[in-house]
Amino acid sequence: MREALDRRTVLVLACGGLLLVGAGLTYAVVPNEDYRLLVMTTDADTAENATGREADTFAYDELSPGAQSVFRDGQAADGESIVVDARRWPEEFEYGTDTTGHTVVSDGGTRYLVLASQRQCLATLCAVLRALCGAVALVGLAALGLGTRRALE
Repeated sequence: MREALDRRTVLVLACGGLLLVGAGLTYAVVPNEDYRLLVMTTDADTAENATGREADTFAYDELSPGAQSVFRDGQAADGESIVVDARRWPEEFEYGTDTTGHTVVSDGGTRYLVLASQRQCLATLCAVLRALCGAVALVGLAALGLGTRRALE
């Protein structure tokens, strides 16, 4: 290994590191598909009026364990919406092709209006951004490899 690295080697190593870190950070901020859920206490009439159509109605005990968990998380948020990852989203709260949905859940004599919405990145745009991040990260790795090899010569 050389006693002192030349400027070009240092520059290649620095650029490689910046590209790799920058690509990782950019990849992390590209939004994934996720869902928002808001659970509000209501009555049957209010639920019907809020939905504008007949909403799906479930007794709490009819919900799957995953749906019960998401519902309880929504209740615990005390009137604030929660973000639920797409992999954890229960089918009971699915709403077809709409971007928002309404479900009524009855639990112990209390009715809850469950408002669900989906946030997703424009599919093609996000795929392109993620591919670009991957390409930039590969260039960064290549630059780090080249710089390391130059430093060890």
